[in-house]
Amino acid sequence: MNVTDAFFAMQGWYPGQEEKCRQAVDDYLDQSDPAVAGQAAGIVPHAGWLYSGGIAAQSFAALRALDPQVVFLFGGHLRPHDPCTCLTTGALGNPLGAIAVEEQIAAEMTAALDCLALAPDRFGPDNTIELQLPFIRHAWPQAQAVVLQVPPGPIAESVGEQAARIAAKQGKRAVAIGSTDLTHYGSSYGFAPEGSGEAAHRWSKENNDRPFLDKLLAFDSQGAVRHALAHHSACCAGAAAAAVAFARARGLSQGRLLDHRTSHEVEGRAQPEMWVGYAAMVF
Repeated sequence: MNVTDAFFAMQGWYPGQEEKCRQAVDDYLDQSDPAVAGQAAGIVPHAGWLYSGGIAAQSFAALRALDPQVVFLFGGHLRPHDPCTCLTTGALGNPLGAIAVEEQIAAEMTAALDCLALAPDRFGPDNTIELQLPFIRHAWPQAQAVVLQVPPGPIAESVGEQAARIAAKQGKRAVAIGSTDLTHYGSSYGFAPEGSGEAAHRWSKENNDRPFLDKLLAFDSQGAVRHALAHHSACCAGAAAAAVAFARARGLSQGRLLDHRTSHEVEGRAQPEMWVGYAAMVF
């Protein structure tokens, strides 16, 4: 079986050795609230686990009781007019064991959405996808995956809707995970409209991140994409919008924000200089 490389594990974004990776996942999940439950979908960040692992774990912990047969994993650093891509064969490599692609559903998704079909040897390193794989493998060891890179445009809503429709048609229990980080603030990111310091950090989190998150919580997937593009409030808004559209197609209408922090808050530095926002949500 052709398997994607665990590129970011090799780069030190998260533990590359099986036992250390498993222990890290266990530790992150143990710190999550076991009383919180999601019904169909989650949104997670994708920075190195030092920053985002504990936040992402909260969404996986809230969904792990669902026992899906298929996990739709939406990510991708794409522009609005880029094509949607789908991994159609093989498996996804990670330290806890490869996750097989659900090839029949992947083929149907590709046809329904006119996606660009990719084999593992053409599916380049993607942190939005890879950093979620150990959590998926740990939480749902028998599940297969359908992985799509989703541009922040109108197709994002269709991706989520088609995922829900095709999984239901195939009689498969399914969960959707959308991977995005939030505002990238600071001169190094080319985005610092409020200058620097604590006031700018507060503005970034409360006035730029939060409206994007509120639109997701209101199931306004298209509005979330528009906000991200207009205000630089998310790097992978299409992936988040697809997860929300999946939950809406499953008949849900309420979401929950589990955590919202920035890299500055995780680091605990005295003076904020540059930062990235992260959030965990379930629907």
